[in-house]
Amino acid sequence: MPRFHHANLGVPPDAADAEADFLVGVLGYRRLEPPAAVRGRARWFEADDGTQVHLSLDPDHVPAAKAHTAIEVGDDCAEIEARLTAAGVPFTAGDFDGRRIVICRDPAGNGWELRG
Repeated sequence: MPRFHHANLGVPPDAADAEADFLVGVLGYRRLEPPAAVRGRARWFEADDGTQVHLSLDPDHVPAAKAHTAIEVGDDCAEIEARLTAAGVPFTAGDFDGRRIVICRDPAGNGWELRG
């Protein structure tokens, strides 16, 4: 059975720090030290369940119009909505199929679906 390991998202180099703040401060990921071979070109983050988000620095980054990363946030959904508001990150939220769904874009413009 396949198991999800990581998503790799492109970010413009000048948005990398804001992107890291979003992943750590809003979504609750922790920073990892990437392998030496990619240091300076990528940043890595990990959730408590071991799944990861890798950021690849891309000066030509163009966010996808419809593609997004969806993560389960469970009971933390309301707290994450509050952190999005505090960080000034616009989002839409509503109930879908019996769960809370929050849709937003990170500082690099990548789409996120946060599933309560």
